Order: sequence, then structure tokens, then C-alpha cells
Amino acid sequence: MDEEAGGYDREWSRETQKIAVLSWISFLTAAIATMFCFAFIDPIYVIEALNFDAIESRNAGYAIGFFYFWAIGWVAGWFTLRLVRRKRHGPGAVKR
Repeated sequence: MDEEAGGYDREWSRETQKIAVLSWISFLTAAIATMFCFAFIDPIYVIEALNFDAIESRNAGYAIGFFYFWAIGWVAGWFTLRLVRRKRHGPGAVKR
């Protein structure tokens, strides 16, 4: 597509790329964590143990568990990105 038709040929900014990569990696991590977790734990038992009367199905338990793992993965990845940033020294460093 050309730029007049919708502007979809634009390059993503560096921050947008970081958020996209972070979201995708945390999504994949959540999928794997959900598979491992619910291979051994039935979500109905967890719901009953926590005494949540509003949730009545296994599928809701799977969904809540997946989004919980996704949120944990995203936050952990975000903190990692913030902690890894460091100043560059030498000839290739950008001066501000």
C-alpha cells in the first residue's frame, strides 16, 4: 500500500517495537505456563479453594490463569528491559 491509501508502510518506533516484542514473548510464555500449570492442577479446585462463587466453569479458570501468567510475564519483561538499559561509552555512543 502507498502512504496515501492508509499509511501502513510507516516504520515502528523503537519503543513500539519493544512493546510489541515484550507482548509477544509474554504471550508465548503465558501459553506455556498455562499448559504446564493446568496439566497438574484443575482450575475448579483452585476456584473452590479461593471461594469464588462467580466463576463456575473450567474454561473461565483457564482464561483467568492465562491472563494472570501473561500479566506476570509482561511485568517481569518490562522490569528486565528497564534494568538492562545502560549508557554506552565509546565512539558509537549517542551524545545527549
